[in-house]
Amino acid sequence: MRRYEGKDYGYIILPIVVADGVDPSIALDNDTKYKGVWQVLNALRSTDERFEAEVNNLNLKKNKSGKINFIGTDTSPDHPVTEDEGKKVDEAKGSEQLELPLNWKEMRQAFYGKVVKRVGDRRYLEDWSKDVTEIAKQYIRRINDLIDSNSSVKKAFAKFLKSLRYNINDSINRDKAVEMLAQHLITEPVFEALFGEYSFVKNNVVSKAINSVIDEFKKYGFAKEQESLKPFYDSIKLRASGIDNVAGKQELIRTLYDKFFRTGFKDTTDQLGVVFTPVQVVDFIIHSVDYALNKYFDKSLADKNVHILDPFVGTGTFITRTLQYLKGQLDTGKITYDDILRKYMHELHANEIVLLSYYIAAINIEAVFEEISDSKQYQPFDGIVLTDTFESTEQNDSFEDELFGQNNDRLKKEQAYPITAIIANPPYSVGQKNQNDDNQNIKYLILDKEIQRTYVKNSNSGYSKGAYDTYIKAFRWASDRIGDRGVIGFVTNGSYLDSSSTDGFRASLYKEFNHLYIFNLRGNQRTSGETSRKEGGKIFGSGSRAPIAISILVKDGSDKHEIFYHDIGDYLSQNEKLAIISKFNSIKNIDWQKITPDDNNDWLNQRDPNYKKYSWIADDKDISKGVFLNHALGVVTNRDAWVSGFSMDKVKENVNRIIVNYNQEMKRYRDTNDKNNFELNRNPKLIKWTVNLENSLRSGNNICFDSKDMTLIMYRPFTKKWMYYNDTLVERVRLYYKNWGKKNCVLLTSGRSVTKAFCSLITDLIPSMDLLEKAQGFMRYDNSDKGNELVPSHDNVNQAFADKIGLSLDDTFAYVYGLLHSKEYREKYANDLKKDLARIPIAANKEKYVEIGKKLMDLHLNYESVAAYKDIKSTATEQSDYQVSKMKFGKKKDENGKNVKDHSKIIFNDDIKISNIPDKAYEYVVNGRSAIEWIMDQYQIKTDKKSGITDDPNDYSDDPKYIYNLLLSIVNISVQTVDLVNELPKFEVVE
Repeated sequence: MRRYEGKDYGYIILPIVVADGVDPSIALDNDTKYKGVWQVLNALRSTDERFEAEVNNLNLKKNKSGKINFIGTDTSPDHPVTEDEGKKVDEAKGSEQLELPLNWKEMRQAFYGKVVKRVGDRRYLEDWSKDVTEIAKQYIRRINDLIDSNSSVKKAFAKFLKSLRYNINDSINRDKAVEMLAQHLITEPVFEALFGEYSFVKNNVVSKAINSVIDEFKKYGFAKEQESLKPFYDSIKLRASGIDNVAGKQELIRTLYDKFFRTGFKDTTDQLGVVFTPVQVVDFIIHSVDYALNKYFDKSLADKNVHILDPFVGTGTFITRTLQYLKGQLDTGKITYDDILRKYMHELHANEIVLLSYYIAAINIEAVFEEISDSKQYQPFDGIVLTDTFESTEQNDSFEDELFGQNNDRLKKEQAYPITAIIANPPYSVGQKNQNDDNQNIKYLILDKEIQRTYVKNSNSGYSKGAYDTYIKAFRWASDRIGDRGVIGFVTNGSYLDSSSTDGFRASLYKEFNHLYIFNLRGNQRTSGETSRKEGGKIFGSGSRAPIAISILVKDGSDKHEIFYHDIGDYLSQNEKLAIISKFNSIKNIDWQKITPDDNNDWLNQRDPNYKKYSWIADDKDISKGVFLNHALGVVTNRDAWVSGFSMDKVKENVNRIIVNYNQEMKRYRDTNDKNNFELNRNPKLIKWTVNLENSLRSGNNICFDSKDMTLIMYRPFTKKWMYYNDTLVERVRLYYKNWGKKNCVLLTSGRSVTKAFCSLITDLIPSMDLLEKAQGFMRYDNSDKGNELVPSHDNVNQAFADKIGLSLDDTFAYVYGLLHSKEYREKYANDLKKDLARIPIAANKEKYVEIGKKLMDLHLNYESVAAYKDIKSTATEQSDYQVSKMKFGKKKDENGKNVKDHSKIIFNDDIKISNIPDKAYEYVVNGRSAIEWIMDQYQIKTDKKSGITDDPNDYSDDPKYIYNLLLSIVNISVQTVDLVNELPKFEVVE
């Protein structure tokens, strides 16, 4: 870049050539061709922060500044270019520039998008959270020091904490309250930079209340922390100054919130299941609720006394989009400005539990209203309340809250109104997954009692944990809040549509609501393989791996009860799904399928009524009626990295380390005088806490290592590992701990409410629960101590069922294994097998099932000794290195010339390539993937992120060829299994 005399900056002109008919985004992705373009622009950015800000604002501004121009010209003129013409052009006297034949707006937008992606420094939105997390810790330390050392600060904080507990819930402890103060200190200047003209910080009731507390702390200074953040705040101000519209500012702050919160306050995100709702989904719900109000109540969202509530408002998207929807109706003359003003002032309500979300939601809602009203005067949104929605209806006591009194008054006012419509994306979290996080879900006595009275009582499954997921609690709360008449529009986890554990929930919805519109958006990424691909893209992106559904539920007081269902379809990407949702616009435009629930309260994948006639594989209510007398889920350690692994020596080392750390914590706990406020060391590199281990510590139990507790387990299909099988360090030892004995085997099936196709496997080792999905185990023998029996029987196969089928106990065991591999049986009862334990009919030609069952058992139990598949080819030699890091498939070109996986070839390591693997081998699928792919997945070097522990499969055996030979054996086992399954007789039920 050259500076001309009298000018601050010159011009840079960069040539970009795109062929006719080529997609602009794809063309601009060509790294080689355009590398120089991005290099020059990055160099320019590094010399001028104003240019950096300009780039980052390109996709947020309505009106481009003109500082970055995209000028079109045709590089292939259809007439000779003369010197005279060139001079005319140079003197600006020539004809206008010719445009390329491609869509020019599309090209320009593609360029702007690529500039932002490749040149824009998004650190201020994405990476700054890492710095701020450290500064937040400094704030937290400083705040805690002041509370402990200063009486006036301590008094102000105690008042603050008491008010928070009353306004939110009793789970707000000192740490969470201090974190809130740190959040406020860090983010207040951001809001001032972005939305200072709205005087939010000075006018919002919660912000004012917290500032009154902060003022007490500020007397003793936060200069160091505030100085550290000054460059960030300056950067925000610079970038915000270039955004000329509220929507752009909203997008900036929403992204800031998302990136900051996920990194800086991960516990809250995990506990509340915080995700952001795509605007296409929000608009669909708003339009659908308006349509339902009109169809069933002859009302609309704009009507007087139609009160709308978002009880989990997040950053305010549902309320802001509702205001913008009403603005659209105003523009077409359907409603007046007074309707919007009344709605904003009195009939829109929002609750939020997270302080940062509350701030942003209030700012966004106020900013949208200001844009609609075109008013110069700040108008606060009084309809938003900082509260725990679930807890807000639990309280009956009164409390004169000086600090948050205005917030409390808002809540009381909201509760006095009848709510007609509830629209939201409820939080989702079924429970704490990691005890090290010390982040338990909150219990609500009244709400939980209502769930017990309805969702649990109406269930036939006997498994109620899923009914207490927070998103299902949201349905219960919302149904109670609207009373006998109203509409609910939710976007939630869609697992409830087809899970056996939510059958009572489905039954209650059908009973309580008159008209149910269920739009299944799919996207379940807890599946794998072809099933996962069919589920398609995740609506919430990385925010959720669960299936998603939109539910529009109507209570109109009629006697009608009807379910309308629509499945969005297979193999759709996230963008394709969002486009479909936009095209539908509302439930009005969907071709619905009408569903009638069956006797199991199933809506989808309804079960075969004849299936109930057969004997359970194990009967929970009457053990004498099952095929097996007892059964158990697989073992759950809740600390696999610490107590299991391929190397016995390393497992011993890790177990000893966790025991030493545990005993040190035990001593610290024993020696403290304040056991109620004792805080464990939760460093994941030192120890992994679980409920049982914490209970052990509080009971005063020391742990000693015992080498006799080391045992081999079947960890995943055809994958053995060592485990320290001890009832203190293994969270769920199951029945195997007492019933396994010295010699046994266990027939395993998929468990209840699984997402993968049903499967079965046998092993002579104690099984992990993840060996199969929610693995249920049926042991051949019960080797527990039966000293009270005169002639103890150790058979776990029910003699009564064996007599009924006319087979010996051993043959009955083999019969069940053979039957469970029948493709016809699995297909006929697929819906039943995914929702509950298997039932075992008596089939014709039972002897053949016994014969094939025994062959399959022998093959799967003795898999390590099976010879390699005869036609396989390998580059291995005696001098080859047989160590494995990570196996992968070879590559080949598909019909479109694209590189795809070649399943006939496996690259074992740099030395060894295996080829000529038959397609048939991949037909043997167990727990969602082929047996071959299980070997490739499990036998790789992996390091657990939290503990830092590395598990190396090369350490398992002294035979350097063990993994290599295992892979070749599994190819043969897979082919033989497919052949044996194909030999099973036609499935015909006798009884």
